[in-house]
Amino acid sequence: MLDATPPRFSGRCRILPFATLFIATCALMAGAAPVRDVASAIRGEVASLGLKKAVIAVSVREVASGTAVLSLHGNEPMVPASNMKLLTTGAALLGLSPHFVFRTQLLRDGDRLIVVGDGDPALGDPELLAESSYIDAQGVAHTGMTIEHLLQAWVDAVRATGVKSISEIVVDDRIFAREGPHPLWPKDQLDEEYCSPPCGVNFHGNGLQLTAAPKPGGAPTITSMSPHAPWVKIVNKATSRTGKNDRNTMWVARDGTSGELTIYGNVKTAYVAPIAVALSDPALFLSQCLASRLATAGISVGRARTAGASDPAPRGTAVGPVIQTPLSVVVTRCNVESQNMYAESLMKRLAAARTGGAGSWTTGATSVKSVITQRIGTLADAFVISDGSGLSRGNRVTADGMTAWLAALANDSAVGPTFVESLAVGGKSGTVRKRMKDIDPALATVACKTGYIDKVSCLSGFVTGRDGTRYAFSVLANNLCEKDSVGKAKKLQDRVAKILADAVGARARPALGG
Repeated sequence: MLDATPPRFSGRCRILPFATLFIATCALMAGAAPVRDVASAIRGEVASLGLKKAVIAVSVREVASGTAVLSLHGNEPMVPASNMKLLTTGAALLGLSPHFVFRTQLLRDGDRLIVVGDGDPALGDPELLAESSYIDAQGVAHTGMTIEHLLQAWVDAVRATGVKSISEIVVDDRIFAREGPHPLWPKDQLDEEYCSPPCGVNFHGNGLQLTAAPKPGGAPTITSMSPHAPWVKIVNKATSRTGKNDRNTMWVARDGTSGELTIYGNVKTAYVAPIAVALSDPALFLSQCLASRLATAGISVGRARTAGASDPAPRGTAVGPVIQTPLSVVVTRCNVESQNMYAESLMKRLAAARTGGAGSWTTGATSVKSVITQRIGTLADAFVISDGSGLSRGNRVTADGMTAWLAALANDSAVGPTFVESLAVGGKSGTVRKRMKDIDPALATVACKTGYIDKVSCLSGFVTGRDGTRYAFSVLANNLCEKDSVGKAKKLQDRVAKILADAVGARARPALGG
């Protein structure tokens, strides 16, 4: 039932007869919450925001039937920020299948080594490695891999073949077009790891991690670099001031042409958590890392490079482990931790699968839009797909289209469970682990995705009751330029989730007198 009726306020309180109140309360406690009550409550929350310049769009849809419960500016094209990831991950699950597995392998072709990329964004991801286990050369199992363990596995496999020299290492990343950052990404943030563009061979989250400690009277000491890369030139312009008012402010800039790093800011105390900077060419960096470690193992390498346009298709004998990452792992890390490079890799990998050519920004956007249109029809007409992560301000969605998309995914028995489980849970995980603490998880859960860029805050997802009743919701807020407007938008999002949680939770409670 679509509620498009604006609320009316008379300024006076209308007293309902007791019998009417009792019947309404019983209906709420015993069965489905009245649709109009939910819609009116949400409209009241929006009206109470007091934001005059913001554009707020809200859509709520009952998932099983697909029935619209509320559409408030639901057809207004809005910038989604990271809510864009809901489109990208869903399209990838539908277009690649939930059983798809990324595979990166090392081939030996005579005295050449070739790394064949598959666009896997998780290859060497430090956080995923830390959760993994491995068996060392003595057969002992260990928990908590590092990037060095991963590289050493390939080095050990090459050494086991008996080869003494390698003429070249070639990293073939041609499954994606080499395009660099998206043209609409913020130019002043391209050094940041979250702005690292997707590559046919992603590596270590496409970032280099550094820690430092103060050195009295001079520039701080770089205490660690991961992966270890002594060939990377570092210019250290940071300070080591340790006064009462000093603090840790270290940051790293990367020269886009040479790859040279410059350290700025101050180091008052030793860094435990590393500072990351985006790699300019992850595929080339991987080839250099392999060459360095092979040399340490006594195997000389003539040169390390990436595949050129004229290189033949990769061939040879597999050496060492094939690095495999299930799509479900990638989708979950993308949605729970809002990993931008994961989303962009999914978009381009979908395009490569659909077109048979190198995935690009253009073919990726076309592929995602095509999959969405197949599921929600003309509701997708207002969608503009610019990138896969939501960093670009060129993206546009509608709240009604978002809830239709979410409902279509949840109702698909093949992809629905994987998709819903890939989302962060309010009060428990990801970017919403500290939010929605007032929702009783015994009665309802909120599985959702946040989205934030400057002047934009969004939240979309599902509220599911203990009895299986499920709402899809989307709250999109743009033009948040007034004081505390982002905070107010987040409060609205959480209130919408709470209203829906109360509605589905009421169904799980016994009826009065029952």
